[in-house]
Amino acid sequence: MSNPDTFQTPEKATTERSEVRSRSKPNCPIDREWLGFSDLKRYANISERTLRSWIYAPVDSLPATKVSGKVLVRKSDFDAYLERHRITPLEEFNLDAIVEDVVRGEAHER
Repeated sequence: MSNPDTFQTPEKATTERSEVRSRSKPNCPIDREWLGFSDLKRYANISERTLRSWIYAPVDSLPATKVSGKVLVRKSDFDAYLERHRITPLEEFNLDAIVEDVVRGEAHER
């Protein structure tokens, strides 16, 4: 005999599975101020190893704090860190000026 309280219709089971999946989707918005590694990994789609390397970098590290052994990063600090490390499009470089500086440097060393 089955227990009526534990029986789920296929529709209800499917709905519950999709709710669980939607909570764990990497694109779901995270609206907390402080994020741990698992939240940051989902938020930015990067590995924990990468996050640790950014946090413990000797120069320009990602600001973080440790509370009871858990590393936390303020979401706004993380966003600012990513903005500081944007890739500059090649069009924004003044290649002519760079070449001139190199040539001038070579001429002065001779």
